[in-house]
Amino acid sequence: MVRLHNLVAVAALWADLSAAQYTGYKNCDALIDAGLGDSLLLHNSSAGSPYLSSIGSYYSFTAREILPWCILQPKDAEEVSLAVQALAQLPATGRWNIAVRGGGHSAWLNNNIAQGVTIDLSLLNTTRVRNSTCLSDGNSIASIGAGSRWASAVTEVERYGLGLTGGRVAGVGVAGLTLGGGASFHSGRRGFACDDVVNYEVVLADGRIVNANSRVNPDLFKALKGGGGNFGIVTRFDMVAFPAPQLYGGYIMSSWDQFDPLVDGFINVISTSSEYTANSQIFLMNRSPGSPMPLIGSIPVNTDGDENSPPFDYLNDVPLVFDMRAKQTYGELVTSMSDNGGQRQYSYVWFSLCFHNDKRMIEKARDLFLGLLEDTEEESDVTVMFVFQPLPKHYAREGNVLGLDKTLTDDSLIWLGEAFVNTPAQEALFQAKLAVINAELEAFAVSIDANTQWRYLNYVNPSQDPFSSYGAENVQFLKNVSLQYDPTGFFQHRVSGGFKISAVE
Repeated sequence: MVRLHNLVAVAALWADLSAAQYTGYKNCDALIDAGLGDSLLLHNSSAGSPYLSSIGSYYSFTAREILPWCILQPKDAEEVSLAVQALAQLPATGRWNIAVRGGGHSAWLNNNIAQGVTIDLSLLNTTRVRNSTCLSDGNSIASIGAGSRWASAVTEVERYGLGLTGGRVAGVGVAGLTLGGGASFHSGRRGFACDDVVNYEVVLADGRIVNANSRVNPDLFKALKGGGGNFGIVTRFDMVAFPAPQLYGGYIMSSWDQFDPLVDGFINVISTSSEYTANSQIFLMNRSPGSPMPLIGSIPVNTDGDENSPPFDYLNDVPLVFDMRAKQTYGELVTSMSDNGGQRQYSYVWFSLCFHNDKRMIEKARDLFLGLLEDTEEESDVTVMFVFQPLPKHYAREGNVLGLDKTLTDDSLIWLGEAFVNTPAQEALFQAKLAVINAELEAFAVSIDANTQWRYLNYVNPSQDPFSSYGAENVQFLKNVSLQYDPTGFFQHRVSGGFKISAVE
């Protein structure tokens, strides 16, 4: 009887080992063979399982509905390298059977994959500040893991009295925002987030781990400054960390009848921002569920902490529904801000354009916004926002591939039209509605000679083409870098997500 019990125990143990060792999926099994079994999450429907915890941490429900065969959570760049080597050796049974996830904030299935492997970088989430001032201008360097979110990265460097040219919403990932350019409240002085990256640690398509900076792999270094995930998996961003005092700013909201003075003041803030480089402002039109009327929101910020910067004087004469401006750190401001009040909806739909800092454009957008609310009156549980962000000429920098140093001829605005929806039917409806509005607004900009060529990669809809807006020279440069560092097209044809440079004519 004892022997029988022993045999049963051995058989059960063998079954457990076999289940852990073999999944039946070639790509998942290849990762196990590469020694990555301890970092692999297999599908498990038990509540609280690591697999479901990873899936449940995506921002959008559309991304959370996608169930990969397995999820790899690498602990370091070496494990990312082993994964790429193992997966690249497999025959491609179809396009895009691998996904790479940074912060998981995108809604466009850029960071998850069905019937494949998702490489979830969320464990690469530490930020380390180099204590010595190691740059020629006396600034320090912060090394930020590719799975980090901006709130944690900024908060960590603030322990040293430093700041980052970072994102403006707590949960946004460092990787996605920075690889697409990265607008920031600090952009008036420092450009985009990508402009403050001094080195990237990158896993290439052949598994090599390389650094890319101004001295080593300089073409790759430049291509990563706005080129998205076309060239490798970035595992670490080394960014300039500069002395940063508390800023002054925060969210304010006004009633719709204050539209004209608020728009006039906002236009002036943008037009004077080359003189007042610490100033930045976001302007938005908002219809929230349960609100009988749309409201006007604004986020004025002075990164020097000046409570009386002259361009913001107009706000003293505007009645406010509420006012959250305060002296606070960048991290505190970012932590207080989240998409749609922090509510995770089924999905969200967005389109984006850029046009001149011209009141006529905002008025046209207003008319389209009100028309959209009227057309979708029955969908009162959907949050709709039109957001306007600064893009003045002095934001442009050389050294990246955005092309703004040549194409940004006028002080401009980035427009983002978005809807936070609750059902697939609403997603389809607002996708169609916003597509028409985007086309109408762009046509109007062209008709009054107010169109700005550039399209912000992090905001555009998948139907749009941001890379073409970078200019032909930069497009060809990105294609050349892709061929140089990924000659087999691994990141073009095997890895889903983002805009592919190979698709640009």
